[in-house]
Amino acid sequence: MAGTPHNELLELSERMLAAARSGDWDAVASLETERSQQLSSLSVTEQAALPVLQSLLAHTEEVRALAGQQRDRLGEDLGLHKHRHRALSAYLHAGFD
Repeated sequence: MAGTPHNELLELSERMLAAARSGDWDAVASLETERSQQLSSLSVTEQAALPVLQSLLAHTEEVRALAGQQRDRLGEDLGLHKHRHRALSAYLHAGFD
């Protein structure tokens, strides 16, 4: 079954998951676009499609979980940045009074 559209789609999804695991979110977005295009042309009436679709779903769930963790980290970083900015502004303002 090597080289079949099912295997190509699965390989693409695995690359997307690997990019998410490594934090390469630009690659994830690019690969997701490509994966979506291939997925739209996938024949789901074949018996071989079920395990592929199950794997794609598992990959998607893990990518979403990783993206959520990244979003949370970015939110924390933004909050810390805002706190530091306010502290610096207060310090600079106090120096001019």
